[in-house]
Amino acid sequence: MRIAAALRAIALAALIPANLPGPAQGAQPPVRARPAIRLEMLAERVAKLNAQVGQDLLGARSRRWLEEAVRDFDATLLAVSASAPDAESRDTYGLLMLLWAQYREAALRPTNRDTVRKLRDRTEELAYVAAKGARLLQENARATSNASAVRAESAAVLAQRVGKIHLWMRWDMRDEALTRELRESTENLRRVLATLHEAPAASPEISQELAGADAQMAFLDAAAADLAARRSEDRAIEFIAKASDHIAESMERLASLYEGAP
Repeated sequence: MRIAAALRAIALAALIPANLPGPAQGAQPPVRARPAIRLEMLAERVAKLNAQVGQDLLGARSRRWLEEAVRDFDATLLAVSASAPDAESRDTYGLLMLLWAQYREAALRPTNRDTVRKLRDRTEELAYVAAKGARLLQENARATSNASAVRAESAAVLAQRVGKIHLWMRWDMRDEALTRELRESTENLRRVLATLHEAPAASPEISQELAGADAQMAFLDAAAADLAARRSEDRAIEFIAKASDHIAESMERLASLYEGAP
């Protein structure tokens, strides 16, 4: 699926001029890795909340959160695009703007088990290009980025992706590629959390956020086990949706704490 999505994204790139003009001399904001990674997280979050709305999970709150996430993506994409430092990253974010313009309306429409497969392909295109842009900006900003902050932001991406996949699977999408992506994303989320524990805790607030994320990861794992065993499925999927949000929120707060640490 991701290979097909990548090929479609490359084909769409032909719609963008090869050399988009960059910002005026002296007007370009500094390149920061975190907002680009956060944009990748928002792509996953919009898809996750679209599924929550489609499954009537958490009621009107999911619809409100979806609309907020879409507005957040709009604003973050504009800010990140403005900081693109070279032609490749500008082209990548130009492509992302095209994909988002097409995806935005579809994500706000009600989705069900019959229509989600079409949205899945478009979500993977969007996430693929957002991830490429994040990698390009990370490489450019590596010398000035806080490594722990980048890891924490990446964990937020994984948390939203895990929640999204569980919700998609509830619509009987259980192909090998999606099963593998769920397993790898869950394992990588645990691995990043463990890596963050290995870094020196610079403040009690950092320790508190890590402890909270660990507790939510335990809730997520327990709910996923219940879902796999078909025990209390409605309760389990609600726990997964909430835990994945709590982990992502904790990781974003943690990233800010790391960036503010000496």
